[in-house]
Amino acid sequence: MTTIKEIAKLAGVSRSTVSRVINHDPNVSTRTRTKVQSIIDELGYQPNQVARSLISGRTRVLGLVIPMTFSSVFNDPFFGILAQGISSTCTVNNYTLMLWLIEPDYEKRANDNILNNRLIDGIIIASNVIDDPLVEGLITRKVPLVQIGRNNYPNVSSVDADNFHGTTEAMRYLVRIGRKKLATITGHMDLYSAHDRLMGFKRGLEEHQLPIQEERIAYGDFTESGGYQQTKLLLSRTDFDGLFVASDMMAFGAITALQEAGLRIPEEVALVSFDDIPAAARHRPALSTVRQPIQQMGSIAAQTIIDQLESVDTDIPRRIILPTELVVRETTPKLD
Repeated sequence: MTTIKEIAKLAGVSRSTVSRVINHDPNVSTRTRTKVQSIIDELGYQPNQVARSLISGRTRVLGLVIPMTFSSVFNDPFFGILAQGISSTCTVNNYTLMLWLIEPDYEKRANDNILNNRLIDGIIIASNVIDDPLVEGLITRKVPLVQIGRNNYPNVSSVDADNFHGTTEAMRYLVRIGRKKLATITGHMDLYSAHDRLMGFKRGLEEHQLPIQEERIAYGDFTESGGYQQTKLLLSRTDFDGLFVASDMMAFGAITALQEAGLRIPEEVALVSFDDIPAAARHRPALSTVRQPIQQMGSIAAQTIIDQLESVDTDIPRRIILPTELVVRETTPKLD
């Protein structure tokens, strides 16, 4: 294995000079830098990352925390698309990504492991749980942190889609196509995203002087089975001609329940969901849905934590809200 000592001997310089070249120290002449770098390239030398991290106190490893089970994460394309955006940005910036999945039954143990971890420079949390003990623990320990989704922590940066306005736009469309009896299936209500989408649903009703009726609100969990069960619950207690579902995965289950009940989509029930995962366009009927830029959210979150680590505007937390777009397909009639 090639060593710094060997490179120094071949280049006719000291080991400290080779080290400065490797670490991009500006106090090295162009001639010396070129000579040393050519030998490094010729020999295929790779610095010992463990040794470099011990010297710098940095590992160039970022943690991605997804507080869900293995099966849930890989059954919901949202997290795969999000992780792709994060991973790509890490690669471009020469960072490694470490993934943590938190099983609910072992949440405290997992949180303790994350809080006491010394292998990472910063963490991205792919959820926006209200009053999250993990976030509060990371803040206490001064671990650099970015959240996917908004939060109420004044010093924690966040990247989110415009859940509230995206939902109100969906509601406006449902009303414009003549639907007046509107129902919704929410996500987990301990998440800010689910809360904001429910608020958007209610604001959409208020804008058009339509009543807010609790029997037309069902509380789901962002899963396909949850969408199915909650649609059956809605059908058992009320009637509706328009349905806003807080995620595409739940919408797939909702469509199955509506079809089993003999209801035609969109003639009898028009449906709009949220996310625009790739399967939304392939589904039959294809989903009308609010598109959020999932991969872009991941990429921006990764760049935000990297900027924070590399002292770019570190004292100013970033509150980034990305625009959404209503995509009209087959689960709603098209306007003339």
